[in-house]
Amino acid sequence: MRNRVRGFALLAIALVFAAGSTAFGGENADAVVTLTSANEVNAGPGETIAVALSASGLVDVKQMSFTVQVSPKGAADFSVYPSIVDGFSTLIVPPVGGYIGAQYTGPDFPDGKDGDKVRVAFGAMGGSGVSGDDISLGALTLVSATDDEFTLTVSEVTLGKTANEKDVLTADNLNISITVNPPVPPVIEPTLVASSDQDASLDYGDAVTFSVSATDATGKAAAGQTVTWTISNNGSETVELADGSQIRAGSDGTADSNTNANGVGSVVISADADRGAGTTSITVEASTTADNSEGTARELAVEFSATWDVPVPAELASFAGDLTVNNQVVLHWGVASQSNNLGWQVYRSTNNATFGPVGELVAGEGTTDQYRTYTFNDIDLPKVDVVFYYLRQIDLDGSTARSDVIEVALGTTLVMEQALPVASDLRQNFPNPFNPETTISFDLDSQTIVSLKIYDVGGQLVKELVRGESYPAGRYERLWDGRDNNGVAVASGLYLYRIDTEKFTAMKKMVLLK
Repeated sequence: MRNRVRGFALLAIALVFAAGSTAFGGENADAVVTLTSANEVNAGPGETIAVALSASGLVDVKQMSFTVQVSPKGAADFSVYPSIVDGFSTLIVPPVGGYIGAQYTGPDFPDGKDGDKVRVAFGAMGGSGVSGDDISLGALTLVSATDDEFTLTVSEVTLGKTANEKDVLTADNLNISITVNPPVPPVIEPTLVASSDQDASLDYGDAVTFSVSATDATGKAAAGQTVTWTISNNGSETVELADGSQIRAGSDGTADSNTNANGVGSVVISADADRGAGTTSITVEASTTADNSEGTARELAVEFSATWDVPVPAELASFAGDLTVNNQVVLHWGVASQSNNLGWQVYRSTNNATFGPVGELVAGEGTTDQYRTYTFNDIDLPKVDVVFYYLRQIDLDGSTARSDVIEVALGTTLVMEQALPVASDLRQNFPNPFNPETTISFDLDSQTIVSLKIYDVGGQLVKELVRGESYPAGRYERLWDGRDNNGVAVASGLYLYRIDTEKFTAMKKMVLLK
């Protein structure tokens, strides 16, 4: 009790020191002050928070003060006077007398404790000052008034021999703060995701590599994570793993792999058979167990599938692909005849090894001896130089056959903006002959009003594809589905299509063959 009374009796002296003249810029201007208490604490209403400081590079310091800013105002309980622990004056040797004092400051000072700052001053009445490193400057204890997050910032420290011979370190120099009731960090969940294609279609003799990427409870790559691969062989032929182990048709098997430094784990599976073999398909599950940041175990899994079969021409008369000016690949194929044809599924690859389906099934026409053509637009191309395609023809009974693989060059990069045409032009429709639809392309070298119409051989208007619309310079495509302006399918035969602009007119022929 006596020490406390002595401290507050000398409070006026302390405050003269704390609020004294401007910075002296002397021997302690380069002192380094650090926080020795925790910079993050949790303290609900009524619980205490310590702000403890130390300093290095002190030279003959006999008086010091520090100020703590509370933000937002009201977060600390200013109805409870702060306590001071291990005052700096206890370090003055010989102990010829000293003082410790604390003062609230703020909009209502000096009447009450409704401010937003606390200033603490320590000092000695005589004797030698303190010099050296790692010197405790004492600690201030405040009481929290809330469960919400708030900040305590050391906004000023003064160090010197007297009230007039002192150096002032500001908040910018100090960079010292304590976060009270910081938000609870989010729970970080481990992950396991596919890092390869998940659905592969291959020829017998080829191998597929399925890969996963794993992250741990820190969100970083999980190296050394054990991944279990469960393989179910649903086909007619044996599949083989890279280590030589085999999984027979109708059987299940497992293999383990460990993730590398990048968190990637993989398995390699192949199948081989002669040309008389049926289709072999597998389903694969990659699974692992890992803890989240709270220590809760999580079961993680990723699904894959692969199919091997023998490539069959599927009685295609033609199969080709072209890159359009608006960065799409148009595939077109013709069939001399077909039997029980449910439809066609397009498969695409960027490496001519692992293929995956693209788009919806292109409907077939059952059984017919008439020549038929089909088209497919691949509008979402990968950023590669070359893409590979094949067709899987599916019969009504579920049996399948494959086409040969074709490749389409995309160039070094896909360019979203093509060079503008140097002349207006009407291009030949494609495909031609066609059924049931065809694409008509035209170029414009400048902005103009465009009309694009289709006529029969008697000169009667059949369909108006573009009706007097203004188009800027560029290249354009319009699809005709073989129907007139009333939506009625027209008959087989020769048709004319004509473009009219303000400066250009052209006409070409096309054949609808049903």
